[in-house]
Amino acid sequence: MLTGGNDVDDRKSTTGYCVYYGHNLIAWSSHKQRVVSRSSTEVEYRSIATVLTKVLWLQSLLHELHLPTSQPQLFSDNIGVVLLSANPIMHSRTKHFELDLHFVRDYVQQHKISLVHLHARFQVADILTKAVSSPAFLGFRCKLMVGVPPTSI
Repeated sequence: MLTGGNDVDDRKSTTGYCVYYGHNLIAWSSHKQRVVSRSSTEVEYRSIATVLTKVLWLQSLLHELHLPTSQPQLFSDNIGVVLLSANPIMHSRTKHFELDLHFVRDYVQQHKISLVHLHARFQVADILTKAVSSPAFLGFRCKLMVGVPPTSI
């Protein structure tokens, strides 16, 4: 999961995520956040809370279908988000996104999800939130299992 840069007109960030079941992409989304965030950590935390609600819904659906699930892993390229999810100390800079912080932190502390740092160059969801280089685009497209349609002769 990843959030992309600010819109120059309204300064709202874009949330993008990809959800996999095994190696299969089963859900994805890209949308503008409703509020202007004050930091990249706030932007990322809002995104993680959003994708967590989707993952929990998908987990419930898979359970109803009697399909096995394991502990979901959420990936963030913001190391501050990962550290903040494990640290129970509140900081004055987190008051703007405190509800999202508690929501995510509860699931991390109960070991119902794991929040893992993933370097930005490996963030597949970047393709949904920002312009990426040609090699990155081709690599991400392959990881999303989206191919070029065959040409008709």
